[in-house]
Amino acid sequence: MAAHFESLGPFRFTATFLIYDSGHEFQMIPYDQIVSAEIEQASSDDPAAIVAATRTGRRYQWYRTWMQGRFDPERTLAKIRTAARLDDPDSPASPVSSVV
Repeated sequence: MAAHFESLGPFRFTATFLIYDSGHEFQMIPYDQIVSAEIEQASSDDPAAIVAATRTGRRYQWYRTWMQGRFDPERTLAKIRTAARLDDPDSPASPVSSVV
């Protein structure tokens, strides 16, 4: 991993992978496998969580806590969505893909 990467809290954004490393947990997810990413919050008392799903149905959930890492959920979600091209209408992951 000598190549350039951007970090936001426990998240590392490389050219092809989203890497989550809280110190307690390590996950590497290829951007081309991410099909959705949203912020989920059960109630105003609960910490916000970023929830991402992959093509294989795997669900990742990251909370903004001292144990899982402090991060800005909105900024991190925007970076994940951009890197995975979820908002790009020509992306295969996009629900409004122009590919027929």
